[in-house]
Amino acid sequence: MKDILIIREENNYNKAILDFLKNKYVTSIIDFSAKDTEFALVSEGIPLIVAFVSDILPASLVELRRIIMYLKNNHICLLGTLFDFEKLEELIEKDNVHCIEIPLPIDSFQRQFERMLAHNVDLNSLAKTASRKHSILLVDDDPVCLRNMMSWLQNFYQVAVAKSGTACISFLAKTIPDLILLDYEMPVCNGVQTLEMIRNEPEYADIPVVFLTGVSDTEKVKDAIKLKPQGYILKNTDRIEFMNKIKAILGE
Repeated sequence: MKDILIIREENNYNKAILDFLKNKYVTSIIDFSAKDTEFALVSEGIPLIVAFVSDILPASLVELRRIIMYLKNNHICLLGTLFDFEKLEELIEKDNVHCIEIPLPIDSFQRQFERMLAHNVDLNSLAKTASRKHSILLVDDDPVCLRNMMSWLQNFYQVAVAKSGTACISFLAKTIPDLILLDYEMPVCNGVQTLEMIRNEPEYADIPVVFLTGVSDTEKVKDAIKLKPQGYILKNTDRIEFMNKIKAILGE
């Protein structure tokens, strides 16, 4: 399990600081990419991001903004100048974002970095939390949708699949998941009918259920909300937003 995910542009980072971090902590190093960052944080159980932002390129700045906006459950330490921080002024006020001004002597950096860790980031406890895997039951009859969501979820959670409402109920008779992702529109027994069956069984009634839907019809969504699911996720939601919604629902 890694302690720190280091993000930097290929030829734009402080070598002395990078060497210090690599020597003292278990690190993983990547370029600026919101998708790669999200994947590394969850699959490798990394609780802290350190990003070199001095003279950051526009494309990298866009990716960094996405990282700060979407990855709300991890601490982010930005290393750069006051001018660099001004570019992110509206984002660095978040509680999980910390800034250390560089360049500065390595012993000064070490003191500031370790002070930041002591006050804000418990690497061991956060890493343990990140490593726990919740269980998810994915209920959908669309093989393409199943394949896509499985590819997103399986590295981070224990995932089981049911291809119909009746298969879902049969699964619940044997295993209770932490979360059910339920397709809104399925043949024979649709998502609303399936949720009604779940809510009518005392053993299953309290399982969090989230609808997966391509439906934009407001009235249909209102009908579903009457059954008190934990919410709904549109099937065209991108991977990072999808994963962040799942993590928020599971309280991660």
